[in-house]
Amino acid sequence: MKWSYKIGSIRGIPIKLHLTFLIILLAFIWVFAVNDFRIETLGITLGFGGMAISTWLKYLLGAIASVLFFSTLLFHELSHSVVAQSYGVHIRSITLFVIGGVAQMEEIPREPRMEARISAAGPAFSLGIGILAYAIYYAFGPASPAETGETFKNAALIVVSIIAFYNIFLGLFNLIPAFPMDGGRILRAWFATRMPYIDATRMAVSVGKSFAIAMGIFGLFLGGPILIAIAIFIYLGASGEEKATVISITLEGVKARDVMTSVPDVIYVPPDWTLEQLIDVMFKTRHMGYPVQESQTSPVLGVITFSDVQRVPASERATTRVEDVMKREIVSIKPDADAFDALKRMSSRNLGRLIIMENGQMVGIVSRTDLMRAIQFRGAQK
Repeated sequence: MKWSYKIGSIRGIPIKLHLTFLIILLAFIWVFAVNDFRIETLGITLGFGGMAISTWLKYLLGAIASVLFFSTLLFHELSHSVVAQSYGVHIRSITLFVIGGVAQMEEIPREPRMEARISAAGPAFSLGIGILAYAIYYAFGPASPAETGETFKNAALIVVSIIAFYNIFLGLFNLIPAFPMDGGRILRAWFATRMPYIDATRMAVSVGKSFAIAMGIFGLFLGGPILIAIAIFIYLGASGEEKATVISITLEGVKARDVMTSVPDVIYVPPDWTLEQLIDVMFKTRHMGYPVQESQTSPVLGVITFSDVQRVPASERATTRVEDVMKREIVSIKPDADAFDALKRMSSRNLGRLIIMENGQMVGIVSRTDLMRAIQFRGAQK
C-alpha cells in the first residue's frame, strides 16, 4: 500500500501527504469545532464550541482553521528548505505526517553557520507569522463567541487566534535544545564552533537526552502521557542523530568503489535458472542477493534476493525461474559516490545491496554488510 501521495511542488520541491496526516488533521478539526478553550491572560479563544451557530458550521470553521494552520506548518518546513537550497543542498521532498512536517534533505552542511541558519529558518517563520497574527487579533479583537450579532467577525478572529497561538507554540517548541528539534541542531552548530563536529554532536545529544529524561520524569509525576511520548520521541531522535553522525564521519572519504565487490568477482545468476538452483548457490556462497545476467558482460536484467524466493511455495520452486520473480527495477549508484550516500539509499529503499554502475555497465556490487564492516574497521582506527 502506498502511504505518501504527492499533492504538488513548490520551488521544485515535491510536497507529499502521508496517510497518517489525516489522523492529526481530523483530530484538529474536531478539537477546534467542539472546544471553547480560552486563554484569559492573552484574551484569545481557541475553538468554535462556544459560538451560537449550527454544529455543521462549527466543523466547517474547524476545517478552515486546521487547513490554514497546517499550511503554516508546511511553510515552516519550506523555510528550512529555501535556506538549505541557497547553500546548494538538494531537497528530496517535504512530507506532512501525523507528527508534523519533515523536509527530507540530502545532507545538512556541517559548517556551523550554515547549519544554524537552516535550522533557525523554520522557528523564525513560525514565530514571525504567530506574532503577526496575534498583532492582527489584538488590533481587531477580542472575539466574543457568545454574541450572535457578529458571527463572521468572531469566527475570523478565532481563526486568527488559532494561527497565532499554535505558530508561536510551534516556534518555541522547535527551539528546544534537543534533537530532532531545530534547537538541537542550533545547539550543535554553536558547539561546533568550539570543538570537532562529532564531539559537538555528542555534546548536543547529551543535552537533548538530559532534557528528554527530565521531561519524562516531569510527565510521570504529573500523569502527562503526552509529555512522556514527547520525551521518548526526543530521546530516540537524539540517539538516532548521534548514530547517523558517527557513521557519516567514520565513512568520510570512503567511496563506493572502495568497499564494493568488483567484477569479475561478483556472483551473478542467469534468468532461466530455477529457484532450486538459486537456493543451492545461496547455500554455497552465503549471499542473500544476486544480480541477474545472461553472462558476466551482458546487461543487468534485475536483482533477486532470498526474500523473493521465500514468497514462492517450496513445491513450486523446481519449476519457477529466476526471471519470474526477480525485481526488474535496478537501484544503482556510481563508483565515485560516497559510501555514506550508498548506505542512506539502501536504508531509504530498504535494500540489502546496490549495483555499482558506470557508463551503463555493472562494475561491482556493494552490500549493507560491506558498509557495516567498513564502519567497524575505520572506527577501530580512530
